[in-house]
Amino acid sequence: MYIKLLGSFLIALAGGGISLSFCRFQKKRLTVLDSYISLLFYIKGQIDCYSRPLSDILLSADVSLIESCGYRGDVPKSLSQMLPHGKIYLDEESFRLLMQFADEFGSTYKQEQLRRCDYYIESLLERRRLLLEEIPSKNRVGSAIWMCASFALMIILW
Repeated sequence: MYIKLLGSFLIALAGGGISLSFCRFQKKRLTVLDSYISLLFYIKGQIDCYSRPLSDILLSADVSLIESCGYRGDVPKSLSQMLPHGKIYLDEESFRLLMQFADEFGSTYKQEQLRRCDYYIESLLERRRLLLEEIPSKNRVGSAIWMCASFALMIILW
């Protein structure tokens, strides 16, 4: 009898732990998107002030900013090299926007590049706003699913 209670408690505890992990994952998604937005602001400033190529801009960027985008390793030479590392944290539309920015980067003159930076920053800020609005409902649903699944497993195993 005590073993069943202990097992039930451990299953409920596991469900709670998974629910907390799910909530942290949702917050990490927001953090990574914020980091990419900050990186685009940094890139825009470097283009505006120094007219540097992207590889030089990424070399001069703060390592913690690049790591907060989900990238681990040596400083990347391009955004295209960097993006797959943080893909798990980015929603489909944000990833598509960042890939488009990476593909278009350096293909136009300075003023057009600055306008494109503004466009992508505004688009990503809108995606961030939508993601921020979705987080509470996703956390509630995710927590409810994991807790219900753990209680259902307790009932089945009882």
